[in-house]
This record gives sequence, structure tokens and C-alpha cells, in this order.
Amino acid sequence: MLSRSPFRDEFQFADNLIYLNHAGVAPIPNRTRRVIAELAEHTAHYGASRYPELYARHQQVRQTCANLLNTTVDSVAFTPNTSEALSWIAMGMDWQPGDEIITTGAEFPSNAIVWLTLAERFGVVVHRLPAEADGRINSDKLLEKLNSRTRLLTVSSAQFSSGAMADLKSLGLALKDHPALFVVDAIQTLGALSLEPETLHIDALAADGHKWLLGPEGLGLFWLSEKGMATVEPRILGWHSVANAGDYDHITTELKPNMQRFEAGTPNLLGILALGESISMLLEAGMAHVEERVLALSAAFAEGLQELGCELHSPLNLTGHPESGIVVFTHPNRETKQLSKLLLEKGIYHAPRGGGIRFAAHFYQDQTDVDQALQVLKASL
Repeated sequence: MLSRSPFRDEFQFADNLIYLNHAGVAPIPNRTRRVIAELAEHTAHYGASRYPELYARHQQVRQTCANLLNTTVDSVAFTPNTSEALSWIAMGMDWQPGDEIITTGAEFPSNAIVWLTLAERFGVVVHRLPAEADGRINSDKLLEKLNSRTRLLTVSSAQFSSGAMADLKSLGLALKDHPALFVVDAIQTLGALSLEPETLHIDALAADGHKWLLGPEGLGLFWLSEKGMATVEPRILGWHSVANAGDYDHITTELKPNMQRFEAGTPNLLGILALGESISMLLEAGMAHVEERVLALSAAFAEGLQELGCELHSPLNLTGHPESGIVVFTHPNRETKQLSKLLLEKGIYHAPRGGGIRFAAHFYQDQTDVDQALQVLKASL
């Protein structure tokens, strides 16, 4: 039985709303809302007259993000979104006809369009391997495509349409001594499950902040390993990219020695400070605790859904539970689109994905949310 979380009071929903779309766009906690209001008030009263104070806070958030990833502060950059970070990688590599990319056919469009465009523009060969029948990503089949022409292998840490987890450990070990970059779209796990890119031998990681990180839209994280930094060159440059940023009288093109070289212009201070507050809350709770709660919620939903005769479309681990915070299902006696519409009308906020209904609960929720959602579902069948 999942007890009430002490962080539950951070979230204030409208009456009868059960929020199960953290894999889509998540709500922000009260503390983050207060930071946004505080910054708006600060800007209204002071404009930029106290900018150094805000800029120092923004650099503290960078350290908070590094703590989340258990990495160094110099390896973290802020990005407007996952799509742009992946595009920075694509634009920052020297592609030649015949170069190869390995990925899956189950990726979210952000982690597909950018690579397919390289095929059209530069003659790059993109291998898109389908997921298994149960939604899983077969690492062995991906690695069978690895050869001397491979420049990059990319997967999502968890699939948006099923919650299937990639075996990042085995992929990272296989690519550790290969020149190809190992690129991970981590948007469906970062903030829900523990993820340390250096431990997993990942070379590039990108994730928006508006899902499991509980931050606002328009701000995310971009991380590169030393190998990634040596391979990916910034192509979008500006006054913040250079080593002497702020020296307006002496223009140089010498870039900053760290990941801040990818941050071309004026930072999104509001988004950064807000995201930092949300991540600080997750770290206060402890990522091990967050992961335990997220997986327990998924397990509770999976059990309850099966008792109602639903068919799960999310692969289960050896204990018979979902692998991530995502649970996708259908019911044999109800048309999915109609059932989804009924649930939304009754306050069960979710997303239709993967041909089914996707539930994605976060750590601050508890058994009450599970029971209420299942009760509404039962009444809708």
C-alpha cells in the first residue's frame, strides 16, 4: 500500500482531477510556482539592475543539474528542448556519405527526424530497427549493425509509447571503446528513475524539464562526455559561447572550454530557476526514493488494470511489474478512443499513446490516486 507522500501538498489540482500524464506535460510544484512569481516580481521592480544576483543563482542551478546526473558542472548545458539538443549533435558532427546511424523504429519523432534529415542531406545511412513484439528494444540486434562506418547509436532511455526500457548498460559498454557516439534521449526517465550517464558510458544525453523533472516547458538539460565534447562542435554561436563573454569591446571566437559553449545567447533565467527548484525537490526526496515510488505506482496500476480485464502494452520485468513509470493498456470490450474520451471527461488526465491509454504517475502520488483512477475506469467499462 502506497502511503501519502510528504510532497503531495506541493501539488494543488482542480477538484476531481487525477493527473496521470507526467510522461507528457507535468504540473509544477508549489515551490516552483513561487520561484516563477518571485522572479516576475523581481523583474517588475528591479529590471536588470540586480542581474548579477540572478546570474549567480542560474549557475547554482547548473550545479544542481550536475548533482542530479552525478557528474561535473562543466559537462552540463541548458537547452530549450530535447529536439534542439539532438539537433546540436547532428549539426555538430562532420558527416560523410556512407556514414551510419543505428536507432530504433519506435523513437519519439524528436529522436528520428533529425537523423533521417541527415540521410536526405548527406547520404547518411540510418538503420531503424523495429521494437520486439512486446515493445522491448533488442540491444543485441542494434549492436549487430555496429561497424567501422557507424558514427552514432541512439535510443530513448524509455519508450514514450510503451515504457520499455533500453539496456543502456550493455549498449554503453559495447560502445565505450568504439568511436561512435552513444546518444540517449532521456526525457522519459530523468526525474523518475536514477540515471548517471558516466556510469553507463553514455556520450550524449538530452532531456526536457517539463515531464518527470516537474519543470516548466521550454527548458531542459544537455550533457556530453569528454568523447562527446571532442566530437560535437557548436554550430549555433553567440556572445555567451565565447571565453570572454561580457567583454563587448574585444570580439574573439575562442569558445568556452566547457558545455556553456553551446549556450549561444541570453539565458532563460525564469525557466532555469524554475527547473532548478523542481530538481532540488527531487533531490531532497532522493532519487532512489523517487524511483521506488514511481515503480510501485506503475506496479499498482498494472495489477489493478489486469484485474479489470485490461491488456497491458507495457513490457513487464522479471517480477511481473512495468519497467518504468509508463503503463499503456487497452480493454478488449471498449474502443480505445472512446474509453480515453470518457476518462478525460471524468478527470483522469492521461494521454493516448502506442495504440492504447497511457498512465504515468509520479512519486508524490499514492494509493488513493490509483484506487480513484481504477474506480472511474471500472465505471467506464
